[in-house]
Amino acid sequence: MQPKLLATKYNGRFYSPGCSPPELFERWDICEDLANQLATKSLESKAGKRAHMTEAQILDQYLPRLIETKWTSEPEARWVIRRTAEIIGWPVPASATESSE
Repeated sequence: MQPKLLATKYNGRFYSPGCSPPELFERWDICEDLANQLATKSLESKAGKRAHMTEAQILDQYLPRLIETKWTSEPEARWVIRRTAEIIGWPVPASATESSE
């Protein structure tokens, strides 16, 4: 019996499932869209009901919520928060730089 290897073929090359260029682009596109949505929401929060919170605190509260949605993996969620901070020029909360691994 030969060992089996699951792979995705793209442009004549083989990739681990989920790692072909189109699959990676799709994950990035989803994460980038989420970051832009969170950027808008974060600015609205800072101007409204969360005006008393620091920018890092506002972003920090979104991380566990994003993880709970299961729309992204936990590392992707941390990237989304870092990207959101970059988009709006806010500091990155420590929770988005920590690794769960």
